[in-house]
Amino acid sequence: MKKGERFFVVDLTSVSLFDAKSLNGIAKNETRYKEIPFLYLVSSYIRNSAIDIANSKLNYIAKKEAYSWTIYEFQY
Repeated sequence: MKKGERFFVVDLTSVSLFDAKSLNGIAKNETRYKEIPFLYLVSSYIRNSAIDIANSKLNYIAKKEAYSWTIYEFQY
């Protein structure tokens, strides 16, 4: 990326329900893990990972919510 460029993480909030701490707890509980649709777990993990990586490399600008979407904005 070039200085000043922006990076966006677009999240469908209705399928990425869990933060990192919640995911860790679910992964350690086999019964709970089996009850939750895998799509929710994977979507949550991808969103959390993308935001963590972006936070470590870029400057956080804003979080915007619109309908079922959340958009995280970062800048290099």
